[in-house]
Amino acid sequence: MPDHATVTSVLNHYPDVVIRQVEPLQGAGGFSGAAFWRISTSKAQLCLRRWPREHPTQTQLQAIHDVLYHAFANGFRKLPVPLRSQNGQAFLTADGHFWELAPWLPGVADFDAHPSPERLDAAMLALAQFHRSVEALALRPGSPPGITNRREQLSQLCATGTSELMPAIERMEPSEFQWRLAIILSSFDQNAARVQSLLAVASHVRAPRQPCIRDIWHDHVLFQGEEVSGIVDFGALQSDHVACDISRLLGSLVGGDREDWTRGLAAYQVLRPLTADELMLVDAYDQSTVLLSGMNWIQWLAIEGRVFEDEERVQNRLDQIILRLLQM
Repeated sequence: MPDHATVTSVLNHYPDVVIRQVEPLQGAGGFSGAAFWRISTSKAQLCLRRWPREHPTQTQLQAIHDVLYHAFANGFRKLPVPLRSQNGQAFLTADGHFWELAPWLPGVADFDAHPSPERLDAAMLALAQFHRSVEALALRPGSPPGITNRREQLSQLCATGTSELMPAIERMEPSEFQWRLAIILSSFDQNAARVQSLLAVASHVRAPRQPCIRDIWHDHVLFQGEEVSGIVDFGALQSDHVACDISRLLGSLVGGDREDWTRGLAAYQVLRPLTADELMLVDAYDQSTVLLSGMNWIQWLAIEGRVFEDEERVQNRLDQIILRLLQM
């Protein structure tokens, strides 16, 4: 973590913010590499975010902020719109990182602890509201970028084979990761051909592309009671088809429960109806996400040897992936 002087230097660019307390939160339980501080002021609580050096670029971060400001101006207020510094900047550079200061959104990401049909409806409706608020930024119809990228990634994995991955898993230091990664690898080999065929069909769909969150899942949707109070973490935002967000959120909230999927899709379509092709895209995104997310974890843990601050949280994430794989 950076020293207190660096944090103070960043906050000094917001002279109207009267700071009472600065609470470091490390990575706040996430996997992105970002760091966070809860800032208590005389008027409200704020969130100071330090982006990882690797991502995003200045151009990408500016584009993310432009979308957030656009959504806010068009009525979607449940998001962390960055405050402007004394020079009118939405983000600053310090210690080799980009930094931003935004309102601390109320609520807790506790759907798993307190699931309900009403909460599921609220989450999907909030997602539809966000999509509607930025639909004016849509690009002309085309093949969804996420489908193209997943098809290429899966084709490469199938072409190179996975025979070298098991030895890499076996060489890992003894941990609770090994047996989980072995199950994930076995499930990939069983399902790759089917998902590859599904992506091939989906790649022929020409559909509208617009700003999508792309990493909207359980931990990024905040609730107060039965209502969504905020959506956080837009670091992966890019133009894609809304199906990528729908599948990501539904899969993280209800797993493979088809009755809940039907309800969630119905709640979303109250505000934004989906065509038959778009519903097929939802399925293609979901199935490929389940298959490839496990392979990403094998790459990070067994090949690259990444270390995460909360191993139990990683284990829980792997367990969720395994459960979805077994439901495919």
